[in-house]
Amino acid sequence: MIDFFNSLRNNRWFQAVVIGVILLSAVASGGRTYPLSDAALLLIDQMDYAITLFFIVELLVRFIGEPRKRDFLKNGWNIFDSTIVLISLMPIDRSESAFLLRLLRIFRVPRLISVLSALRFIIDSMLKAIPRIFYVCLLLFIMVYIYGTFGSMVFADTDPARWSDVGIAMLMLVRAMTLSSWETVMLPIQQVFPFAWIYLLSFIFIASIAVLVDVMNATRKQENANTD
Repeated sequence: MIDFFNSLRNNRWFQAVVIGVILLSAVASGGRTYPLSDAALLLIDQMDYAITLFFIVELLVRFIGEPRKRDFLKNGWNIFDSTIVLISLMPIDRSESAFLLRLLRIFRVPRLISVLSALRFIIDSMLKAIPRIFYVCLLLFIMVYIYGTFGSMVFADTDPARWSDVGIAMLMLVRAMTLSSWETVMLPIQQVFPFAWIYLLSFIFIASIAVLVDVMNATRKQENANTD
């Protein structure tokens, strides 16, 4: 029996059905955001019950197919899926908690990550990169704070809406760093301070180089690991 369920959970057609049901769950959750008739809402509710039942069966298939049952909950993705299924089992009525439960059921969509190995690899890689990402963010914060303090001290009187204090100035610099209408940040202060373009462009270049160097370093480490 274990061999049957193990082969079933690893079957690509079974996995394709699971992916389809997850996508159907996403459509059902999104459909509630539109003004629908009572009949359509009833259909979505019935669909939700069927999806919840399927997730229970799918989770049981994976659990029964696990050769060592103790190892099932040692896998973080299995814990994540089990939690989502348990949340889906909570009945939704017209109580005050109904809205919260519907919000929580949206998290059935991220189950795609646990089903698709490529997405799991990306998430695992992101988690491993958190320490490096933290230091990159810390470096960017220091740069934004220094430039923001300087900009607030110099440009506050010229453009108080954008540079009145260091907090607002830092938000403007983050906006400029994303290249989202950065010229609207620069032009008002450049009319009074001709050097303003040097200030803003140097910040954008330095911030971009900091991120680029980190990406190149990570790529080099990956290439070295593949070579070894």
